[in-house]
Amino acid sequence: MSDVVFHYGVADKWDYATRLVRKAVRSGFRVRVALAPAEMANFSTRLWAMAPSGFFAHCDDQAPASLKRRSPVILGTTGESDEPEVAVLLNLTDDMPESPQRYEKILEVITTDPQDRQQGRIRKRAYDSARYPVAMHDAGAAQTAGVP
Repeated sequence: MSDVVFHYGVADKWDYATRLVRKAVRSGFRVRVALAPAEMANFSTRLWAMAPSGFFAHCDDQAPASLKRRSPVILGTTGESDEPEVAVLLNLTDDMPESPQRYEKILEVITTDPQDRQQGRIRKRAYDSARYPVAMHDAGAAQTAGVP
């Protein structure tokens, strides 16, 4: 069963998400990032803009299978993936993934925006109802304390 970690109280969702991707890839995981279609180009640009030592190759779902197999990060509009070795899902959508069990770990990022917090609560209840182990990480407190 997948472990689910909610990172809440985040000031800048996109900055925080790029740091989560960097941390997961440096830990040896392949990552799928689920986001809205309108956000894919922005997030890809952010990954390209990382410092040379922090950059990770990435592609989207439309890339050829050979490229997807070599990419540590795959961007898509859902949590669904046909890549067998993608262990981590970074869910930046408002929806719970349809097949969360296919991932070892699911990361959810919740900002301080009231609407985003409400959507996060809905997803947390869905994970709880499905009996997934959910951990809560107060990223806002960590950011205030200067912890990356």
